[in-house]
Amino acid sequence: MIVVGIYIKNLSTLEFDRVELFADEKISVTSSIQNINDIGKTYTDFSQTFTVPATKNNNKIFKHWYENSNDNGFSTLVKADAYIEIDTIPFRSGKIQLESANVKNGKPQDYSITFIGMLGSLKELLQ
Repeated sequence: MIVVGIYIKNLSTLEFDRVELFADEKISVTSSIQNINDIGKTYTDFSQTFTVPATKNNNKIFKHWYENSNDNGFSTLVKADAYIEIDTIPFRSGKIQLESANVKNGKPQDYSITFIGMLGSLKELLQ
């Protein structure tokens, strides 16, 4: 069985924290350029948005982002440094962007996140 690990940099400790994953979640990383005609949509490695459970560990990593009253939550505007390992071997380095949180009856269920490779978008590189 292949074991995938996703690690996100904690800005307080500057260490990488491992994100807990759903056992059956599929994470697909694409290594290609999307659309060279539109420089704003040209990316290197990227994933489709995928979900991770709202466990105690993940809530700590994402700083309870689902809480409206939380002023120090994880920023959806700033992508966090991250990397992916496959069977403890580094696979890709890049950034994680938090897209949303699913909350039912006031309790978080999961977070939707996207992985973007180190280059990010070509537009960002040229700025």
